[in-house]
Amino acid sequence: MERHFTATAYVVHGGRTLFHWHAKLHMWLPMGGHCEPNEDPVQAARREAFEESGLEVDVIEPIDLLRLSGPGPAVLPPPAVILVQDIRATGQPLHQHIDHVYFTRPTSPEVNYEAPIPAGQHVWVTRAQLVSAFPLPAPDGTLVEIAEDARLLGIRAIDASE
Repeated sequence: MERHFTATAYVVHGGRTLFHWHAKLHMWLPMGGHCEPNEDPVQAARREAFEESGLEVDVIEPIDLLRLSGPGPAVLPPPAVILVQDIRATGQPLHQHIDHVYFTRPTSPEVNYEAPIPAGQHVWVTRAQLVSAFPLPAPDGTLVEIAEDARLLGIRAIDASE
């Protein structure tokens, strides 16, 4: 089976995380997409966050991240989780995404929650909304729940930012 490496960035600020309406999939999702050739997953997550949200972000690193001194291999922060998702898309054969999921925060302390973003319709969701599985309005006005994996990871992203 063909597999594609992808990266996801949960952008967190002020106790909220950012979701955008993915028009092709008809879902609320965090920022993310395919890794480009010669791009590591951290670079991909940061690039996708910027392309889709317009925000420069840094990955929230675990406090116990191994640091090597002197010459040697670079140490990348690990993803919060790696998801393997079957992708069934019209006109494409069944394939999988190996998704490196990162929790990130904007590099700027100032974020305008109402500002438009390149990805289009979006919402900054609070932890309380995610805990209660609060549905969000799609562009046509119907209420759509955030997928369970995205909801639970959104909660963890907010918790990791505190």
